[in-house]
Amino acid sequence: MATTHIVWYGVVVEFSASELTHITNTMNTGAAGAGALTVALAAIGITGPAAVITSIAGAALGLGAAALNGCNSKGIGIFLHVLWVGVPWCRSR
Repeated sequence: MATTHIVWYGVVVEFSASELTHITNTMNTGAAGAGALTVALAAIGITGPAAVITSIAGAALGLGAAALNGCNSKGIGIFLHVLWVGVPWCRSR
């Protein structure tokens, strides 16, 4: 199950490889609006304040499926860093 950690600079979300596959498949279907992605995030267990969930969905959409898959080069999942201000980024677990 994906976990979120609120830190001083934003939110860090830890996704497993299978959760990341679910998210990128949702993004690649063409119905990858923020609403569809928010539902996908809820399905893998990310809950919390609506503003946090929306910012995570927005960060994922901003980075794109190809960039998220690139961060998962080891195939073991990623950490998605969603900053309060600035551009989101990800790295392999």
